[in-house]
Amino acid sequence: MRSIRCYISPPPASRNKIADWYNDLSAQEQADADQFIQKMRKTHDWEMPLYRRRLRGGEGLGELRWRSNNKEHRLIGFFIGYAWYAVIGCIHKQRNYSPANALETARTRKLQIEREEVETIEYDL
Repeated sequence: MRSIRCYISPPPASRNKIADWYNDLSAQEQADADQFIQKMRKTHDWEMPLYRRRLRGGEGLGELRWRSNNKEHRLIGFFIGYAWYAVIGCIHKQRNYSPANALETARTRKLQIEREEVETIEYDL
């Protein structure tokens, strides 16, 4: 089973930013996310349409992709070895992310993880 890890913001807040995003979803969106993540953990080769390997301007970032409540949901992250690190959750519509700065935030968080400046935790929402 593939390991999926979540970004934890730097102290003193030390918040699981993926859990914060997840908790803001509707009950149906949470259920769909749970089902999707379980499926992806069991999938060996992550490919389109469920996973986009490279994002334009993403500097090594990819995205998990699923629909729920007529919205395109995304978890943006990257691989280190066999683990995939989720750094931000967002919505994608007509080539735009919500929040608008999702890619910029994702790049920053990726660097923080690579430099071991922040903690991560296993995805268990």
